[in-house]
Amino acid sequence: MTTKKSDTQFIVERMYAEWKRGMLTYWVLGWLLMQPMYGLEIQKKIDSSTQGKMTVRPSTIYQLLRRLEQRGLVACYWQQTPIGPPRAYYETTPAGRLVLKIYIDEVFSPGSPIASAMGEITAKLFQYFTQSEQEDLS
Repeated sequence: MTTKKSDTQFIVERMYAEWKRGMLTYWVLGWLLMQPMYGLEIQKKIDSSTQGKMTVRPSTIYQLLRRLEQRGLVACYWQQTPIGPPRAYYETTPAGRLVLKIYIDEVFSPGSPIASAMGEITAKLFQYFTQSEQEDLS
């Protein structure tokens, strides 16, 4: 069975969307640990830090912020702005910092089995595709 390009693209887009949903909590908690932010500021930070490769709708950010607040991982406070109405700013709570620390330790730290396994498979895949591309050129 052959897979049409449109089918392949659909599968890739679904994989990317699933990965993005999984990483969004990490990114939001991480940015809020660095400094309190309001929702649209978080959205812009994600967009700019990924050079536009990762776009998130404002509604997605605000839904996530509400869930994180309900779980006690972020706190919200209102701050007056020089122009316009007050803004809701969010910051990580001690519980949010702990969740982020554990996640980093278990997933991203150099000694983590997950980081090690991801590094290993990624290196092998880069090698595989580099070799395949060289063979295709010859």
